[in-house]
Amino acid sequence: MADLTYRPPQASDFEAMHAIVSDWSVVRQLGSFPWPAAPDFTRQRCRAYGGQGFVWAICRDDQMIGTVAVTRGELGYKLAPGEQGKGIMTRACSDAINHGFAQWDWPCLTASVWWDNAASAKVLRRCGFIHWQTRYHHSIARRSPTLLHDYRLTRADWEDLRSAAQ
Repeated sequence: MADLTYRPPQASDFEAMHAIVSDWSVVRQLGSFPWPAAPDFTRQRCRAYGGQGFVWAICRDDQMIGTVAVTRGELGYKLAPGEQGKGIMTRACSDAINHGFAQWDWPCLTASVWWDNAASAKVLRRCGFIHWQTRYHHSIARRSPTLLHDYRLTRADWEDLRSAAQ
């Protein structure tokens, strides 16, 4: 796998970001993006995050191929369809989890996936997340209540996982 770099999203990422969120296979799995993709909404997401946490553009060869974020203790991510299945997101999530726990005193991180997103659930499990509840939640893109699986990862479990890997 080529080296990945991370940086805050920026205005010049609009084309790449909008291409990603214009793909139904991606946006149907996101919690907050509209369908069809709205250019103004995408532009708002192409800037540094100002809240508690961070959003990184995932870059390879200086090109944005996705994003990973930990905002208010919740992990979220998206990746261009042509980049999926290569281990990129597992690596990016691990790096984001490390950074999140190092920078903030969150006791745990959470993440959620729709019932039909097995690949994303697999990423979470590889990173040590454990399923703790299932519920219905309104999906903006799908325009309906959809079954959602909630996961969490405690700081202690993450530290144990990292220690075991060394």
